Amino acid sequence: MSNLVLENEASVAGEIISVISAGVILAPPTNLSLEISVPNLGGRFRLELTDLDDSEVENGRVVVKAAVDSISRMVVTLFGDSNSEGFHTNRVSIGFETDDKTAESDYRKATLRAALSLATQTRLVTPGLSLDLWFRLNESLRDISEMLKVRQTMYRLMVIERATGRQFKVPSLIVGEDMEAISFLYHAITERSFGWPFEEVLTVSYKASRDLATMLEHAAQSPDFTYPFSHHKSLFGVEIPLGEIAMTIVDKHIQDFEQVLEELKKDDGHMVAVRVRSRIGLAHYGVPNAPRLPAKIWNNDLQMLINMEGQLDATLVARYNDLAAASLAGLNESERAEITARPEIGEAFSIEDTRTERA
Repeated sequence: MSNLVLENEASVAGEIISVISAGVILAPPTNLSLEISVPNLGGRFRLELTDLDDSEVENGRVVVKAAVDSISRMVVTLFGDSNSEGFHTNRVSIGFETDDKTAESDYRKATLRAALSLATQTRLVTPGLSLDLWFRLNESLRDISEMLKVRQTMYRLMVIERATGRQFKVPSLIVGEDMEAISFLYHAITERSFGWPFEEVLTVSYKASRDLATMLEHAAQSPDFTYPFSHHKSLFGVEIPLGEIAMTIVDKHIQDFEQVLEELKKDDGHMVAVRVRSRIGLAHYGVPNAPRLPAKIWNNDLQMLINMEGQLDATLVARYNDLAAASLAGLNESERAEITARPEIGEAFSIEDTRTERA
């Protein structure tokens, strides 16, 4: 699996659609809030204002900060003109900053930013500052896709944290081994029985005996090979015990089967290595003793963010479909057929992917 890089995002410019009240009363942000609504996604966010920086107001810039949670803030930069009546906004940009990296904090930020980026329009209101406007962020589809990948990874980490009772410090770079561990642990906790890629060779050593030779002959008649063992996963250097696991290698192949049988039939107790692989690169794991989630997992605030999953994904897909349709606009039927035709790549390149990970 690939690495995942988590960084403080740069500010993104927003296009103001309409202004109901653009004036900003420069006052301390005590007991004030930033209210954000995203109608097409059904999202509503109310963030407490933590800072209002008007040091550059004469240069047409005011910065408002609001708490996403205890360690992260949304940074709204207002650009406009200052006069005796206050500061009048005509442009806006959105960014985020954080003091630390945790799964829940990064999940909240990724959800909020993805919602703002996918919104057809967003309303931003700060009642105590007389600011009320509609805007749209100019974010690329590629960047939005990356945000949703981060969001999914942080959600899985939160699930692991709730089940294990641990809180992980999230590194800026999540390496491939940890990404694989996050995915494996998530499936173990939420499904307890699941398919998983298996490209390596399983080596099991047995003492040579006629009984084991007979058992192996019977096992060879089955298309699969099941091996129980005690297992754990390492995540960010922390060992997560999973207890007894039953791993079933699907569509097995036992290397040098006849030779292995001959060695076992010697019945002299010497160790015989049995090597098994999957012809299709797939194993099935049964993990009945994986950590379990508590009855009450999320508070209402987090549950609201989690419930936006389907709308965020559907809106991103619709954006890509619109982009594809736009790229075909103006072409005649033969040109469209040529571009959209499925390429003939030959049987040698045909792959049936049975290892697709469910989102």
